[in-house]
Amino acid sequence: MTCPRCQGLMGPIRLEDPGKMTNCQSLSGWRCLLCGEVIEPGITANRIGHHEPARDRTRPRYLAGASASKRKRSKR
Repeated sequence: MTCPRCQGLMGPIRLEDPGKMTNCQSLSGWRCLLCGEVIEPGITANRIGHHEPARDRTRPRYLAGASASKRKRSKR
C-alpha cells in the first residue's frame, strides 16, 4: 500500500486503547514508514466528504486594483 501523503511504503500496525484497563480494544491500521501517516477505519470515515482547502486564495490582480481605486474615490 502506498501513502496518500508522500507515496511512501505503508506497513500494517495494531492500535490499542490504553485507557481501558479491563477490556483493551485494538484495531488494525497502516503507518507510513517515511512520513508517519496513520490510516485506520475511523480516520478514513472522518476524511470522507472533507474538502481540501484551496491552494491559492489570493485575489486576482484586476480585482485588487479596482477595489483600491474605489476606496480612493470615496475618500475625496
